[in-house]
Amino acid sequence: MGFRRLKVVMQALCVVLLTLISPVARGSTAFQPLDRVEGWLIERRLDERQEPICRASVPGPGTWFSARVRLDPDDLIVVPAGLQRPDKAALTAVREALQRCRDSVLYL
Repeated sequence: MGFRRLKVVMQALCVVLLTLISPVARGSTAFQPLDRVEGWLIERRLDERQEPICRASVPGPGTWFSARVRLDPDDLIVVPAGLQRPDKAALTAVREALQRCRDSVLYL
């Protein structure tokens, strides 16, 4: 009788743990705010191998591609039509923040 109860408790514990873990795993695929540097938003998400994918943009209304000044994967500035180019001096600090983000899961 004791073994059967232990088995039921262990199964219930596994179900609870899987329930708690699954939202965390799903949440890691979305970009999360990490830092703000000179008015730019630095965001990160983790890929399937838990490697960081980092991006930087100037927050504003609209979608990522159509209404945000941002840096592309090569850290070149992308300015959608109708938006102003940001101050060049800020770009150095933003690129340094992106490099720190890409270097490690720990953003130091």
